[in-house]
Amino acid sequence: MDTAKLMSRGQVTIPKRIRDLLNLENGDYVTFVVNKDRVEIHNSNVFIEENIKK
Repeated sequence: MDTAKLMSRGQVTIPKRIRDLLNLENGDYVTFVVNKDRVEIHNSNVFIEENIKK
């Protein structure tokens, strides 16, 4: 589990361990998926490949 602080402009820094797990690099996009009381963060390229291009 990792924790990040919400800043005044609504920004958070994704911890390095999570960025590495999602293969995120500077300039990449992420997709937020809300499911009831949880939010999933996905690498947008992977999310599109798995969910849109089927």
